Amino acid sequence: MRIIEDVEARSNLTLVARERGKIVARRSGHNIWVDLGREYLAGLISFLSFGPDVPERQDRIKFMGFGIGGTRQVALGVANAPPLAGAYPGANSQTDTNPAVTTLERPVRLSGTTKGPADPYDPFDVWLGQVQAPAVHSLPTEVSFRRLFTQTEVSYAGFTTVPLSEVGLFTSAAAPAGQPFNPLVAYDTFDSISKTAAFEIEVVWTVRF
Repeated sequence: MRIIEDVEARSNLTLVARERGKIVARRSGHNIWVDLGREYLAGLISFLSFGPDVPERQDRIKFMGFGIGGTRQVALGVANAPPLAGAYPGANSQTDTNPAVTTLERPVRLSGTTKGPADPYDPFDVWLGQVQAPAVHSLPTEVSFRRLFTQTEVSYAGFTTVPLSEVGLFTSAAAPAGQPFNPLVAYDTFDSISKTAAFEIEVVWTVRF
């Protein structure tokens, strides 16, 4: 008898926005492990050479980042008006069903400047946030990554209301500062949450095998 089993990374995502501890918004969904993420996993279990052993990849899951892109943006009037239209330009065409997605469509800063696309990106702009360590293994075949985005992250300076609608998961090979378009390994779009300085957002990303 021939037994065929697919080994696949399955992801679940939960976003919870809280104001002074009270839940004001929640989003849950099944996001995709994109093609770059599958390439990452294939390289992660491989060696380039032996004696001494040289792994093909040494990066690990380390960052999360938000954007205002994706087809589930429901606040286009805000996303496509100043200051967001100038600082975070782009379309809203990416879906979380297309594994060919490589970056956030319209990534947003966690902190930094308020420069627009005509200006050079400031090397001190922070685009990605580091997940907590250690990661949580509720089951031997799953891992959960958590990140708490604080009140002053994303919503700062002139960015008083930012309708977040996409999120990505990134490895330690990404550049959290100075680089908005980092390659991601997993991606999700969701009905937008209007982030203000009044609340924080907790993201829990669980990957099961």
